[in-house]
Formats: sequence, C-alpha cells, structure tokens
Amino acid sequence: MNCLLLEGSLPDSIDGVPIYPDYRNMIRFEQILEDDTLTDEQKTLLAAAQLFDRLPPGGIARAADRLQWFYRRGAEGSGAQPGSRARAWDLTVDAGCIYAAFLQAYGIDLVRVPFLHWWAFLDLLENLPEHTLMAQKMQLRTMNLSEIKDAKLRERYKKLQRQAALPPRRGRKDNAAETLAQRVQRRHAEAKQQLERRKADGV
Repeated sequence: MNCLLLEGSLPDSIDGVPIYPDYRNMIRFEQILEDDTLTDEQKTLLAAAQLFDRLPPGGIARAADRLQWFYRRGAEGSGAQPGSRARAWDLTVDAGCIYAAFLQAYGIDLVRVPFLHWWAFLDLLENLPEHTLMAQKMQLRTMNLSEIKDAKLRERYKKLQRQAALPPRRGRKDNAAETLAQRVQRRHAEAKQQLERRKADGV
C-alpha cells in the first residue's frame, strides 16, 4: 500500500498540471495500448489525454513518462502490470468478476461510484478477501507451482491455473521492456537523426 493513501493525499496533479486520476481512465489507457488498429503515435496521444488536462512542461515525452509513473503508483520500471511480476488480472477480461468482488467485499458499486482514485482502486483490488472469486483467481495466476512438493497437488493446481489463465494481450508487439515513454523518446531521436542526415545531404 502506498503511504499516501493513509495520509489522504493521493496525487491529483503532476508537474503542476491537473490530472484525471479516476480508475476508469487507466482502464481506457490499457485498452488504448492493446488496440492494434492504432499506431504508436496515436496510442501515445490518446493515452496521455486519459490522464492530463493539458501536456506538462516537457511535452508529450514527459507526459508519456509520467503516465507510466502514475499507472505504476509512483514506481519506476517497465513491468507489464503495476504491483505484480505475473499478470494477476486483466481489467477488461475480469471486469465482471472485479465488479462483483468490490460490491461483495467493500460495498462499492464500480458502475455507480462517481470517483475512485486509480491508486486506491489497485490497493483494494490487490487486497480483496480470499473468499471472493477474484482473489482466488489472482492467487492461482500468480502461484509458483514449483514450490508445491506434492506431485498430485501440484498437478491439481496446474490444472486450476490453466482454467484461470488470462488470454495473451493484444496490441503489444514491441519489446515488453520498452515503455511507452521510451518509445516516444526513441521516435524523437530517430526523427532528429533523420533531419540531421537530410541537412548533411543538403536536402
């Protein structure tokens, strides 16, 4: 849990620019990344618009970097999912199960709640009670089967893990370690090099 939750001061601006920190915006961010009909440039612009009221100082490259930072609850890195090495959930695939679990465990109707900060949403999701189906699915998906010594029990959990497995993500054909911000920076560097070559050639 991020200590800012306990302090009651979750971020509502980045670099002095107001942001839209509701969990729904980050769901749309994930869906944009997985939309294989969009180019990298389109994904970057649409994704930044999900969080920022306007571009921060530093432009789109800075916006993409801070979007990744916010998505990961203030952590730096390039993992595919905030807070977890393995994919414990998919906010689109598991939408119904997550909705039911929040209603069951917390009395929160995710359709009707006017606002829920993304960081708070993630902490609630990751700490769902074990009796909820969503918590059981997340436990299965992230379980290290090699730690189970009994062969029969390991095979049983292997079967359950397959049943609970998430489908492969679409629209993420780039190197998984390359973040959105890194792609933007790479594109800018390539464009700059191309411009310099043209100048050198007298074009």
